[in-house]
Amino acid sequence: MGCVWLKPLRAASSDSDLVLDSASRHSTLQFQPLQSSIDGSFWAKLGNLKLDNLRLSEDPQQITGFSSAANHADIPGSLLVDDRSFETPAPARQKLHGVPGELRNVNTLERFKALHPLERRRALIQESADRIWRDIRSGAAEADPALLSRFLLISYADLKLFRFYYWFAFPAIKPPQPVMVRSVQPMQQALGEDLSKGVAESCNQWLSSGGGRPLFWLLRIAEDNSVESVPLSSWQEAASSGERVVLAYADHSNLQSNPGWLLRNTLLMSAARWRVPDLEVACLRLRRGLVDTAASLLLSVSLPHIPEGWGEAETPAAFGWELNSRNKTGHREVDLGESMDPKQLASAAVDLNLRLMRWRAAPALDTARLAATKCLLLGAGTLGCAVARVLLGWGVRHVTFLDSGRVAFSNPVRQSLYEFDDCLKGGKPKATAAAAALQRIFPDVESTGVQLCIPMPGHPLSEGEVEKAKHDVKQLEALVDAHDVIFLLMDTRESRWLPTLLGAAKNKLVINAALGFESFLVMRHGAAPGGDDAPASSSTINCKGARLGCYFCNDVVAPLDSTVDRTLEQQCTVARPGLAGIAGSLAVEMCCGVIQHPQGVRAPAACHDPDASSSSADSALPLGPVPHMIRGQLGGGFAQLCLVGQAFRQCIACSNAVVTQYREKGWPFILQALQDPHALEDLTGLTELHSSADALAMMDSDEEEESEEGLLAAPDQASSAEQGDVKDDWLEL
Repeated sequence: MGCVWLKPLRAASSDSDLVLDSASRHSTLQFQPLQSSIDGSFWAKLGNLKLDNLRLSEDPQQITGFSSAANHADIPGSLLVDDRSFETPAPARQKLHGVPGELRNVNTLERFKALHPLERRRALIQESADRIWRDIRSGAAEADPALLSRFLLISYADLKLFRFYYWFAFPAIKPPQPVMVRSVQPMQQALGEDLSKGVAESCNQWLSSGGGRPLFWLLRIAEDNSVESVPLSSWQEAASSGERVVLAYADHSNLQSNPGWLLRNTLLMSAARWRVPDLEVACLRLRRGLVDTAASLLLSVSLPHIPEGWGEAETPAAFGWELNSRNKTGHREVDLGESMDPKQLASAAVDLNLRLMRWRAAPALDTARLAATKCLLLGAGTLGCAVARVLLGWGVRHVTFLDSGRVAFSNPVRQSLYEFDDCLKGGKPKATAAAAALQRIFPDVESTGVQLCIPMPGHPLSEGEVEKAKHDVKQLEALVDAHDVIFLLMDTRESRWLPTLLGAAKNKLVINAALGFESFLVMRHGAAPGGDDAPASSSTINCKGARLGCYFCNDVVAPLDSTVDRTLEQQCTVARPGLAGIAGSLAVEMCCGVIQHPQGVRAPAACHDPDASSSSADSALPLGPVPHMIRGQLGGGFAQLCLVGQAFRQCIACSNAVVTQYREKGWPFILQALQDPHALEDLTGLTELHSSADALAMMDSDEEEESEEGLLAAPDQASSAEQGDVKDDWLEL
């Protein structure tokens, strides 16, 4: 191993021998190593930067460390990095000195360990030393002394386990000869009480004015012992003035006779740039934030002679890798997982899965928007449980359940949020039990349960039930207002009418899921109506143009009580056990696709024309284009179709006529619709439509009778009869 001239105390570079004696007259100057100090906020910031910006990039990142002078006799100063280290420009912080650094974070632990071999480490630190030497030769280091203290940090962040591996290097360039100590004394003793007091006052003023002062500056001491603090760039002027010029240094060392590591490159600059053989250095230490002249040192050194042309061909060798906690060559590790709140760990782990999607699969995915989305689940049964679990997987943090039922013994095996104990003593209310289960699964979710019965058309209210229904409607309206997405996951068709109307009137995203025995329907409702909602051609229905229909747009009659005269299998949701999971997952995927779409609830339906190539606009969507409806069938080959349907302008739930009446009249209109569903048919013109259809049917019957007598029907009359079925063409494949 070659000879090393500038040897640090206690924790020498792995490239040099260790020297522990205190400095003495005409001995080689020794330095106390600089210690790194990493605040936990640094790792949190690095984790976010890695997931959101760097991703798979290993490009060097410019960061800032903050060095402090020793402020305690028993504790040296250190180089701090925290979350503010990533700010550009570096923030000014009182009594802390900004030091530029470079962070190299790699993607795998294997790549991190590949940087450990001696030759690789020497190459890395030499790159930083090259920049320091260029700044010395060009004079940039005089203008900005922080450049003399550049540091390097290599790291690997295991964001699954919250374990971080790192290694600091504080490059020090080796001079051609060692720096020699001429004398070293406590400043108060060396300068006397009066002058040392003047030095302290000048330095305190320098350090406290305009935060972020550099580590190094000059003290100009006049013949009358007046002291002025000036920047390093004033060297030539100060040296030619005939005054006493002292290099001042906010020293991180707390040793009685030895300065800190960061002085090394500044002494080399003094020899190479200023060409002075000797130099006085005031190594300033603090107590309670002020310069303590009794603890500070006045150091007199002999600088090496720098020959002409030295270091021109290549930068002299450098060293300075920090030793680990065992004082051995090697990296350090920190495990934040052991100290983190388990709830925080769970929340971070959920976010991790989503944010990793952005690395390759969905770079434009807005995870924050998903987390902020508030979802109202109407129905906490088989579908409600399935939807809630998938919402958690997408990072949704706000889920409200609404249900009027209680947990039955048949529920836990099919409804994943319930257990056997929830069925005892008559069963817990489903909504509150589901909300509590969701929080047990993921404590960071804001989950609440509301026990409420949704008033339904075709279920007439007695006189005593009207006030309760009015209160329930008011509560449901408030819930719809407070949420972004409404999931319709109930058992009956008529229970979906009022939420569909509210969603249309308030322009909310409504996702509907319904089950048969082996079939399912998942669909999203269109945006709020406007104008007459004139029908569009089939070509505009598929991709862009017409408003999308709701669950009731295929109906030509108002919803009635579908629970009357039901047999046992009709009273229960009899479906293949896996069907709810399929439909619930598709419902959430459809919801997230719309949330990520720039047009939101007005997003056009996905075009499924096999002959049409996807547009560049579609390919730019984070989760791709979103269908309007998905109909699936497990029987007969597990078929699945994506369909599109335009809004029906005579729809009894989302048409402009119905929404306008609700907006103008509110509860009286809803009560009328609940008590007399046929009022909805009268309002939307369906009653007249039925009459026209009946008249056409009678004409067809008369024509058939005339045909039997040998008369032929006119072609235009036959075609007009076909127009009676206004709903045949509302679905487009």
